[in-house]
Amino acid sequence: MFELKVITPKGIYLTQEINSITVKSVDGQRTILPNHMALVLPLEIASFKTVSKLNGEETYFNSEGVLTFEDNKALMMLAAVEKDTEIDLVRAEAAKARALRRLEDYDESIDMVRAEASLKRAMNRMRIKE
Repeated sequence: MFELKVITPKGIYLTQEINSITVKSVDGQRTILPNHMALVLPLEIASFKTVSKLNGEETYFNSEGVLTFEDNKALMMLAAVEKDTEIDLVRAEAAKARALRRLEDYDESIDMVRAEASLKRAMNRMRIKE
């Protein structure tokens, strides 16, 4: 087992002893087990799964961020994170509709990268909830 700590701008979201974590980094999916070599991974907007004896398998939405692992301690620094049971599907669907409207109604004043990221976050939340 190893320690996982998840931090957002609002503070510590989660501290837990886990057996494994599976994340999506910019270069693909990675699973980290105890005694893994030290690493730093940039994370994509996606989901991650933890497995522990106490809680079994749990799924979380994650925004972009970074995961570090060293000496059996994993630290995730994320802009936002939500457990699958915390995701508000109605809110996610509304966010998806807003993002699609922004992308369809192209205007130079709209930050298209931000609109695309909003769409990706909403769609990932919806996928996790389903």
